[in-house]
Amino acid sequence: MLIDLIEILQKEEGTKKVQTKVEREKFLAAKFEYKITDSDVKFVFTNAGKKHINVKCTGNVIIEAPCFRCLEPVTFTINIDSTKDMDMNKTAEEKIADLDEENYLEGTVFDTEVFVFNEILVNLPMKVLCKEDCKGICNRCGANLNKGFCDCDTAVPDPRMSKILDVFNQFKEV
Repeated sequence: MLIDLIEILQKEEGTKKVQTKVEREKFLAAKFEYKITDSDVKFVFTNAGKKHINVKCTGNVIIEAPCFRCLEPVTFTINIDSTKDMDMNKTAEEKIADLDEENYLEGTVFDTEVFVFNEILVNLPMKVLCKEDCKGICNRCGANLNKGFCDCDTAVPDPRMSKILDVFNQFKEV
């Protein structure tokens, strides 16, 4: 959702409250794609004077992601509680020089989607697990080890015998 902040800047003590949902269905990170199942986000924009606007964002976003070990879908909630001070006096060149990462603000137009996605990215856990003691999947057949054991041979051969095993494997009939 795009919000024009010009009317807030024109009032001395201007305030605007907006409640929205994330419109996109997916969140794309570097290697993963997460499904957004539900969201409820509230914004409060307040004129702080001298062309400064304070943004207060609260809410939560419910995301479905694959478990890091077993790849089963896991639903978790990301709570957003963020406050930003935006200086509307800065030009585009000054923002670049200051390494200001306000990619959600272009002129006086505020993009709520980009702001929320930045907050999701910051609050996203490194590893999503279905449970703390998740056993993962078998590295040979791909069976989910949380549901039961597979019939794969898990015996680890003695590394001192690896050369003899190579000889036997060469003469093995296919």
